Amino acid sequence: MWSNVAKGLLRDLGVELARFDTAFERQFYSSLGLSRGVFFDRETFGADRLLAGDMLLSHSAADAPAFAKFVAAIPIADESRKQLLSLYHSKRDPLAGKSAGEKLKILKTTSYRDYLVKICGCSEEVANCFQGRPLDFFGLGCDAVPAADLRSFGYPGFAGLGLAAEEHPEWSEPYIYHFPDGNASLARLLVRTLIPGVAEGHTMDDIVLSRFDYGQLDREGRNVCIRLESTVIDVHHVGDDVSVGYVRAGAPHRVAAKHAVLACFHIIIPYLMPELPQAQREALAQNVKTPLVYTNVVTRNWQPWLALKVSDIAAPMCFFNQVALDFPVDLGGYRHPRDPAEPIILHLVHVPGAPSSGLDARSQFHVGQAKLLATTFADFEAHIRDQLDRMLGPGGFDHARDIAAITVNRWSHGYGYVANSLFDPDDYEDRILKVARQPFGRVAIANSDAGGDAYAHLAIDAAARAVRELL
Repeated sequence: MWSNVAKGLLRDLGVELARFDTAFERQFYSSLGLSRGVFFDRETFGADRLLAGDMLLSHSAADAPAFAKFVAAIPIADESRKQLLSLYHSKRDPLAGKSAGEKLKILKTTSYRDYLVKICGCSEEVANCFQGRPLDFFGLGCDAVPAADLRSFGYPGFAGLGLAAEEHPEWSEPYIYHFPDGNASLARLLVRTLIPGVAEGHTMDDIVLSRFDYGQLDREGRNVCIRLESTVIDVHHVGDDVSVGYVRAGAPHRVAAKHAVLACFHIIIPYLMPELPQAQREALAQNVKTPLVYTNVVTRNWQPWLALKVSDIAAPMCFFNQVALDFPVDLGGYRHPRDPAEPIILHLVHVPGAPSSGLDARSQFHVGQAKLLATTFADFEAHIRDQLDRMLGPGGFDHARDIAAITVNRWSHGYGYVANSLFDPDDYEDRILKVARQPFGRVAIANSDAGGDAYAHLAIDAAARAVRELL
């Protein structure tokens, strides 16, 4: 939830949340008859098949005939189809005889994949229908996400348990608070507020296309300087000062400060500041970040999507687990494509890891980071062209003709680590997070890592706390 401090910062930056109600056209794609879809790949399911109208994660009892038709088209065995349908029955309790508390404990300590296979009696085929669905949110497949967490996201198999619904406002709110460039606009607004000469304008709309004068960022005599391409390599106390060593253009530099805030990845802080207590260094090192790849592909038109009646495709067992048309946002002179004959950006999500390996979350992230380091652009391009052809080819897509540009954005250290009840203690907040973010001398520690997730509002709250601790 957004704190008063975080909301206040948005107000100070001129961000009006109500503006997104009109900037983000929620019904745009559905008004064209498009919906979510699911792609089943031949390597896993025996045939390439794209089904429009994804009903696996959301449908009502009134949709029963349409849902049965949807399941009948999934390329799995008849027995697996029966098992899949049974997951949605509200009268079936796979944990019958257990108390509510016992059920919740089982769900917190059992992966969703194990819940499907070992408790609900489903086949591996059924589990594969959901394996990669949580990747873009959790950075993990359903083999390493607790069943309790996916129950809150509408995954099937829980209707008959008789458990009270759990409220997670940040999970259920509509995804409309989105600048055309994501949270980059928030950073640009912050910089323009601190150094007004860096760009013209004063609203959330005009920041979108504002050109920045980077020569304004680091000038002597100003209260605020931002020095780019300066990698900090050492932080330690010298008397009443904090000594900060950094490298710029291959040359070492050092500055002295009365205070410092380390708002970098927690996992690197023990290397930057070896004088920290050992317990704090160990707690900081627990924040192993999720490797994550966002790929943007510009296509010359998006008519195949209309032919296939989809706008967003989940691919539970593919290299890219999600492929979607660009968010329909009009803001500050930026206009999203409205004509299917126009070029458009496709967003493709890849999360490297070690699915169904039995490894814990941190180990899977480490494996994924190594895989990402070894994957070339040519590898990504081959996957992009192959997967888009197989998904969209029946709608007339041809990669050789239709792809105009590709950008692969790799983050070997993407999302901050989130406590996982399969692998972490219930008192993770006290045992790890509070220890990790303790101030030390004249140094405070921030970053969303300090809040145990990857949300912007947590980063803002952590920054405010760090400044309060130093003052």
